[in-house]
Amino acid sequence: MELPFVVALRGYDMRQVESLFAEVDGALATDSAVSRAAARDALRAASLRRRLRGYDVSEVDAAIDQRLAALALPL
Repeated sequence: MELPFVVALRGYDMRQVESLFAEVDGALATDSAVSRAAARDALRAASLRRRLRGYDVSEVDAAIDQRLAALALPL
């Protein structure tokens, strides 16, 4: 999965971010309230590690906020 985030010298672990966003984007593509609630919980509980050469922190944080807002919308 390729995400549209800039790779920074110190950023979030790319594999961890990709795994989280795959789960969330999958839930957004369904009409399942259970899947969407689980994805919302996963976003809120995410503790992303910082690594050398990771995804830009501010971009990922903004994308998390956007997805939380989308998950909060009624089906």
